[in-house]
Amino acid sequence: METNFSNYSLYGIHNEAARFTWAGFALITILSGQIGSLIILGATIKYKAIKLHRFTVTIIQHIAVCDIISSLVLVTFLISLLANKSILGEAICHFRSYLAFYSFPASLHLMAALTTSKYLLVKFPLNDGRWSKRRAHKLCFGIWIYCAILPLMMLIV
Repeated sequence: METNFSNYSLYGIHNEAARFTWAGFALITILSGQIGSLIILGATIKYKAIKLHRFTVTIIQHIAVCDIISSLVLVTFLISLLANKSILGEAICHFRSYLAFYSFPASLHLMAALTTSKYLLVKFPLNDGRWSKRRAHKLCFGIWIYCAILPLMMLIV
């Protein structure tokens, strides 16, 4: 079954001006998300420009990667807006839905981990040696795995 809906029925967009306004908004969001995340990754990995705790910087890097993945969801939205129909096919549509259900909870959980870790670093400053970069990667890996399984749970329920 092919899902070749027009944007008129898919997004409720009734005229050209609204469609191009949404396309412009999506383009600005994609560009700012990609550029900002790449600057953060470059500043933290190559130049070591962010002078925060190593645990915090590692979680910030994972949030930047998650932001790049989230902006890929908007790329498919932008393409369908510019074409005024869904031209990417059913497989890409399902992949986009999975990516959205994967990246948005991952972003929220990573931000929760960031705020919790900052709170614990302030509350227990003498445990600084236990908060390593490797431990931060393990925590983020666990969050990524949990958020990868989370959308699959919707298929079961």
